[in-house]
Amino acid sequence: MGAKRHTYLIDPRFQLKWTAYLVVSVVVVMAVLGFVIAQTAARASDTATVAVEQAKKAYEESKSNNILTRRTLELAGGDNPALQAVMNDSLNDVDVQSEKNLQEVRRRQEDIARDRRNIQLLLGGSGVMLVVLLLLMGIVITHRVVGPVHKMKRLLRRVSTGRLVIEDRLRKGDELEDLFDTFLQMTYSLRAQQLARIATLDGTLRKAERGDTSTPEEVIDGMRALRAQLVLGLEPRRPSMR
Repeated sequence: MGAKRHTYLIDPRFQLKWTAYLVVSVVVVMAVLGFVIAQTAARASDTATVAVEQAKKAYEESKSNNILTRRTLELAGGDNPALQAVMNDSLNDVDVQSEKNLQEVRRRQEDIARDRRNIQLLLGGSGVMLVVLLLLMGIVITHRVVGPVHKMKRLLRRVSTGRLVIEDRLRKGDELEDLFDTFLQMTYSLRAQQLARIATLDGTLRKAERGDTSTPEEVIDGMRALRAQLVLGLEPRRPSMR
């Protein structure tokens, strides 16, 4: 014989509905947090773009100023080559430093853009993984509730046919243990009542079979006692007086 299949979707409508509620709630929270993080990353990217534009403008202005300064030196200090050489070296140093600053700002902009893409990928990937995990967890958790309910419905149908011997038990980790224990106590009480009625009926039958009764009234009394026991369970419960 093949192994018994373990079905987690016992009541798909109930389980999927509450699993969907759980997933939607978490997705909404994640969407809000993702939006806040995305906005923060976008502002950082915009700030980096502005910084690059400013650094580029400063570099171009510095370069233009250095060109004008060189021309001024050529006109004013042509008779002093040593001073002109010193000034040219200084201006070259300024150009090199400005270009380094521009490259550094651009590198930081690229780092910020890369970090932004990584954050988006991380949020998207973690969101998909979390949704899948929540789906699985939701089905497993609701299975722990639906399983006992499904079993109790089946056992209640059995009890309604008069079969009061219940050998089924809940699985380890199932919920609704208190409710199932109450159900079992109910079956024990019904069995005790049934046994008492059977004992009354058996006693009356034995008397009738042995001929121990001098009058039919004793048999009738036994049948009346049995009837009283049966009627007792059908009487509505009276409200308690305070």
